[in-house]
Parts: sequence; structure tokens; C-alpha cells
Amino acid sequence: MWAYIFTFLSMLVTDIVYTQLLKSVQNDKPFASSIWASMITFLGGIAIINYTNDNMMIIPAVLGAFVGTYIGMKFHLHEKKWLT
Repeated sequence: MWAYIFTFLSMLVTDIVYTQLLKSVQNDKPFASSIWASMITFLGGIAIINYTNDNMMIIPAVLGAFVGTYIGMKFHLHEKKWLT
């Protein structure tokens, strides 16, 4: 059960980090973009290792990706609203 939760959280954080990567690339910040990309590779690798050992792990991985992107976009829109 913990592996499912860990896979979910790994993908959730991966997609939050991915939104930060896109923002760094858009703002022409090469060093920050490199750090975010490295984090994505590490976190994504953890999730991939988990669901290649157990094919059912793809379910929490997909759900984590959905929730992570949603949270990342909400954070981005909230931040954008404060800046304008």
C-alpha cells in the first residue's frame, strides 16, 4: 500500500515541478530550468521504477500526474494574479 502512495506522491510532485520548469524556460532562466529538469528526471525515475515492477502502479502514477498538474497550475494562476 505504501508503494502506491509513494508512486502517487512522486508523480504529484513531479508535475508540480514540471510547471515550475515551464515557467523557468519561459522566463529565460537556464540555471533554474536545469535544476527543475533534474528534479523531474529523478522523481519520474522513482515512479517508473515502481510501476515497472507492478503494472497496477500506473493508476496512482496517472492520478498523481493529474493532481500534480492541477495543483501546479492553480499555484501558477494564483501567483500570476498577485503579480498583475
